[in-house]
Amino acid sequence: MEYSFTNVWGQSWAMYKKSWLMLTAGVAIYLVANIPTQISNLAQNGLLFGQQKNPDQPAWAAISGGIGCFILIYSIFVLLPLFAGLIWMGLRAARGQTPMIGDILRGYRRFPTVLGVAVLVYILALIPVILALAVGAAIIFFGVGFEVFKDSVQQQNFDSFSKAALLGAGVWTLICFIVMYWILLRTSFALLVAVDESISARGPLACIEMSWKMTRGRALSLLGLFITMGVMMLATLFACCLPVIGLGYPLALTMYGLAYNMLLNRDGFTDQYNNQFANPPTDAPS
Repeated sequence: MEYSFTNVWGQSWAMYKKSWLMLTAGVAIYLVANIPTQISNLAQNGLLFGQQKNPDQPAWAAISGGIGCFILIYSIFVLLPLFAGLIWMGLRAARGQTPMIGDILRGYRRFPTVLGVAVLVYILALIPVILALAVGAAIIFFGVGFEVFKDSVQQQNFDSFSKAALLGAGVWTLICFIVMYWILLRTSFALLVAVDESISARGPLACIEMSWKMTRGRALSLLGLFITMGVMMLATLFACCLPVIGLGYPLALTMYGLAYNMLLNRDGFTDQYNNQFANPPTDAPS
């Protein structure tokens, strides 16, 4: 079936109903695995608050730094591969297969590629942010001068040139953040490519290239899809925590996997890139 926003929404519910129990179990495992990072974040925030009240306690800063290192290491070696396994479970559900609890460990089987994809996507998304800060700061510096921000911005009588500089910096920052989100949309399936057993692509660059080609001409549609998925998950979260675990998250995983599978099998794509990337399974839907 050809990818479209309506096709994803129309097909996802039937796929979800067949696999909701296993997907719910996977979501529950992932959320439980998140508990140490949540506790560590609370502890770190408490230490930082205490340090502000008592700046003569250098040990608190060291402990806070140690907690930050733990969060980073734990996220890389536990949460990242588990998340990769979770979206793999969603893809299996979208393909009409039955996800298993063990599938959540799929990310560990291709951990170097999963980690490489995550790092490269992070770097690609960070580039426009750095450009926004650097160029925006330069525009403000030469157009306005940082002395006006010395005691925080209050009422200022900016001349026309300064106002134009501030406007230009704002527009440039907006453009850079649009580029950042566009990059994230175009690379949104790279992690799933990394764990998809039907794809012969190996290495982070190949996975990102595959996602980039799959999403060509579909960025706006995917943006609408992801926004509505987020609204759905927020709605179930506000209703109660249990629906978001058993309905919101699992249904979103199914929709994400279904969108990926439709883009992977869309007319002309597989034939064009099959020799380079794909080796579709015999039970994959056409």
